[in-house]
Amino acid sequence: MAVDYWWVGFFVDDATRQRLKPHFKAAAANSSLSIEAEQAIAAWRANPGDFEEAAFCSNPETAAQTNAFICAFGLPGFVELAVQLLIEGHELSGIANEQNLFGMVITSRHAPVSIVWHALGAERSELLPGRMGNMLLAPNEVEAALEATHRAYSGLATNEMLTRARRYCCHSVRDDELRETLDFLPGGLAEARRRNLGFTALACPRL
Repeated sequence: MAVDYWWVGFFVDDATRQRLKPHFKAAAANSSLSIEAEQAIAAWRANPGDFEEAAFCSNPETAAQTNAFICAFGLPGFVELAVQLLIEGHELSGIANEQNLFGMVITSRHAPVSIVWHALGAERSELLPGRMGNMLLAPNEVEAALEATHRAYSGLATNEMLTRARRYCCHSVRDDELRETLDFLPGGLAEARRRNLGFTALACPRL
């Protein structure tokens, strides 16, 4: 059965960011990529077409590498932080509430951030803020993150991004979900700027 993946974003004020900061730092320290994940990302950067559904289906031997690439977008420390924030009864569960939640993208089989990377390409994806979709931004850091995101997306037509995303996901993710995924980061950062708040995003398998 296919695994679902989440990308969740919510707004934070300075006090909330200070509370989250040590937890985020610990999550980052516990989120080293495995050798398999590093090799898969390097292979994707060299030949992204090998990771698209058509190539995957025609050459099952690439399954392990493709799965390693997808799983790389569930860094263990940030997955544990997501549990603390999103599962009721945990230490931080009151922070990500309905009032400050920006939104959550849910995709099947392919991690949302991996979809964005593939739609943008290797060079553009390097411009994105945060670490593989995970970020904790103060209000005064949002503007720079939004500008970096705009640079990553600049000059790339929406239809072109959708075409790349479709080739990557094939029938696993619907077009409306792909659009929501591609719009998630620029939309969340723009809204955080409008509210003059910070922004937090976490990427993980569905909890």
